[in-house]
Formats: sequence, C-alpha cells, structure tokens
Amino acid sequence: MIDIHCHIIPEIDDGAADFAEAVAMGEAAHRGGVTDIIVTPHCNVPNMYSNYFDEGYANAFDSLAALFREYNVGIRLHRGMEVFGTDDVGKLYDCGFVTTLAGSRYMLVEFDFSDDAWRVREVLISLLQRGVVPVIAHPERYDMVKHDIQFAFDWANMGCLLQLNRRSIIGPWGDVEVDIAHELLRTRTAHFVATDAHGVFSRTTELIEAYDCIAEHYSEDWAILMTDENPRRVLENRRIRRLPPPDGGM
Repeated sequence: MIDIHCHIIPEIDDGAADFAEAVAMGEAAHRGGVTDIIVTPHCNVPNMYSNYFDEGYANAFDSLAALFREYNVGIRLHRGMEVFGTDDVGKLYDCGFVTTLAGSRYMLVEFDFSDDAWRVREVLISLLQRGVVPVIAHPERYDMVKHDIQFAFDWANMGCLLQLNRRSIIGPWGDVEVDIAHELLRTRTAHFVATDAHGVFSRTTELIEAYDCIAEHYSEDWAILMTDENPRRVLENRRIRRLPPPDGGM
C-alpha cells in the first residue's frame, strides 16, 4: 500500500513531534503493509504554516530520509505537501513555491472547513487550467459537503480527485464524516484513502485498517484500487483509474 497523505516530517507542522515519533510512525506503517509514503506537511496555511518548497523543506525531507535509512525503516519516502487553497495558489505553483505529489501532475489541496463553495471552485479551476489535478484532502470533513454531498460529486465531475481519510472509513459508524465517506465509496466517487497521520497514538499510519474495512464492505479490488493502484499511478504520474458508478448512476 501507498500513503499519499502523511504528516511525518517532524517539527514543521502539527504532525510528528520529533524524529523518534517519525521513525515510530514509519515502522507502524511498514508493519501494516505500507511500502511508500508521500510526506505532506501543511503548506501555505495563513498565519500558521508556510513550509514552501524551498531549501528548508529539502533539508527537512533529506534528514528524515537519512534517518529512515539509518534505522532500516522499510518505507520509501517521496516529496509532497498538503497545500492550503488560497486565492493565489495557482501563482504560487507557477513560482515553484508549492509542489505536487512526488513531482506528478497531482496536487494535494485542502481548504478551511467552513470555506465558501464558490471560492473553492475558483481555486480548483485555477489549478486545472494549469494542468494540475487537485486531489482534495478529506472532502468528508468540509461543512459544505456535510450540508450537501453534491459539492463533492461536482468536484469529481470537474476532474478533481477525492482523498478520504482512514479514520472516516473505519468509524465509528453514525458519525457524519463516516457516513459521507462511505457514500462517496458506495457511489465510487472517491479515488484514494490515506491516513492523514499526525502521530503514533491518534490519526496513525495504520492504513491496513481502512483497507480491511473497504474489502469487507465493498470488495478487495476496490480496497486495492484506493490504497495501492491509484496511489501508485500518482507516483508514476499516470492517469488515475476511475470506476463507473454502481447501476450506471449515483
């Protein structure tokens, strides 16, 4: 399996607190069958995290990769970031301040949970016009989608991709975010599941739990597509495989 959303670089956002926790996160991921992680620190978050794609980012990534080699953590690391979708994100991409997942055409993008739907649409269009395919992080968590899931369907119809969080797959059942995530799975609107891991005690790197849940409630092929095949296509900068909706419609 391949995790495309993980806050494992220590000391630069609200993820791993230090290198010891980062190694523990990597080891837990490896035990659960993860082979590759795209590291995605928060980037471009106003008044919180900058983490632009610069020398500081490169040094932090290289230090973590060296530590994984030193401790024989069986995980391949790839560069990425979770880009906060400000109005100028297209221009930031043009200038090289923000980057895509593993140098591909795919960019992990997040928004404020209470953001305006029309503003979000304009940001997504600005990226699509540049040939960048937005991978929208955890759409099940946004207020607008909780109010009307059609917003998520519209993003997918625009050509964006949807990444569900591990926690939203495994439950607890009855939680609104869980219900939305499973509706996006049921209608085959989602394209990835990732951990969005931040530590070793909560929001962990154990992607296998989401894999097992999808395999049990939908199919093993669907679980493989969400956790391995489509993430691998990101690493290889290939077209994502989309499945037709069940019964020919949503």
